Amino acid sequence: MGKRMSALCGLGLVSASACAQSTITLYGVADIYTEFLTHQAAPGDKSSASLVRMASGGKSGSRWGLKGVEELGGGWQAAFRLESGINLNNGTGTGAGGFDRSAWVGLQHERWGALRLGHQYTTLFDVMERYSPTGAYSTLYEPAGAIVGVNFRENNVAKYLAKIGPLTLETHYSFGGTPGAFQSNAAYGAGFDYAGGALSLAAAFDNVNTPQPGGFAHFRRYAAAAIASVGRAQLLAGVTHGQSGVAAPSVVTRYTFWWAGVRYAITPYLQAVGAFYYEDIRAQNAPNAQTPTPHPANPQQVTLQLNYFLSKAVTLYLAGGYARRAALDFDNYNYNFLHYTLAGDRASSAGLALGLRKLF
Repeated sequence: MGKRMSALCGLGLVSASACAQSTITLYGVADIYTEFLTHQAAPGDKSSASLVRMASGGKSGSRWGLKGVEELGGGWQAAFRLESGINLNNGTGTGAGGFDRSAWVGLQHERWGALRLGHQYTTLFDVMERYSPTGAYSTLYEPAGAIVGVNFRENNVAKYLAKIGPLTLETHYSFGGTPGAFQSNAAYGAGFDYAGGALSLAAAFDNVNTPQPGGFAHFRRYAAAAIASVGRAQLLAGVTHGQSGVAAPSVVTRYTFWWAGVRYAITPYLQAVGAFYYEDIRAQNAPNAQTPTPHPANPQQVTLQLNYFLSKAVTLYLAGGYARRAALDFDNYNYNFLHYTLAGDRASSAGLALGLRKLF
């Protein structure tokens, strides 16, 4: 997919030694869709309203990046990745600036594994990604926030990965950087992914130490998932359990999130995806954050996707979602990835989207 940037050498934009020893690849995703939504909260009185919009990143977040590898000898390589998100519908970046999705450098060896340092995804995000029914936390329509949480990227991360046959091991630690409080604002996690033939299994946990008056509070997530391949179909199931001591308003402090899905290859060029998501919310902070709200209504969602592969790099997709007792993707439960809302007088919401994705 990537295009080798040998032209940089000819233009004198990188050093001669780097050109001789390094491989640098430009890559990215351009993904845009048009969407119809029901029961959104209207501005002002928050009454129920329909919405038609164009947005970026339906199946995959639109992005561009640079990645590179340099041979060091003895099987060792130096590697780096710089990746920035794009709002394709208006041409702006997704972050405050710079490389908001990934920015790391590291050393790697086929036998001894890889060490990466910088701005990176958490272990739980990495390990569970291929176990999401849509394949990569598709925003149309998957409550990915309930699987990985909102802290799925961390700063100041040291990450180690090792591959032993079909087994991949991963762990990370994010330095908090708070003087006199080593653990405050720190984060860490570990997990594994076993890529078997007919059956794949994975498990991971993440912990984030969130600063608050008097110290910090833990926010922990534990996840496990499986994929079973049967003929043209892949059957998927998983669970995430989260616990939080954060005293912020409306935060879900204890929950268990379940998902099950199927991917079916109708033809080599046409794939159908179906999934069901259910979140058992045990406790949630009240809007004033003083007392918990026990056992709020448990949200549910059904998602359908149809993917038509025009080529290896181009996908035309149709997606539909129906959420009960929540906004789509459960966005009103502090996830808020795509700013889906739910009108106060409604108990459900639905969406239908048509989009196009190009990999490069």
